[in-house]
Amino acid sequence: MANNDSIYPISAVMNMTSLTARQIRYYESHGLIKPSRSKGNQRLYTPSDVENLLMIKSLLEKGLNLDGIKAIFAGGKMDEELTPPINPPASDQPVLNLPHPAFPKLTSLYPVNNQEALTKWLESKRKS
Repeated sequence: MANNDSIYPISAVMNMTSLTARQIRYYESHGLIKPSRSKGNQRLYTPSDVENLLMIKSLLEKGLNLDGIKAIFAGGKMDEELTPPINPPASDQPVLNLPHPAFPKLTSLYPVNNQEALTKWLESKRKS
């Protein structure tokens, strides 16, 4: 059942945060926000959820990845979490996503320099 403070449907939250519904649901799936549900199972968001989404968006723009954001939300102390710990976490993933100016920005998940050669190689693999 919906919380009395949960008043915003996802469409209103999208307008307030400039995030897509998919992004909002993604952050929910990672436990960063927890919207309540209406009787019709529609997600309803609180003003606090909207603030958290804006914080997530801001931290992502500053280069933090989702693991870093989760650590901040779990600890509740942003300044302490942004300074490197004496004993780094066991995860091999960095907390900050620093830009790599030497690499061009990708326009595809699968950039291909020579698409014709790749196509021929894939066809030969299918025949094998």
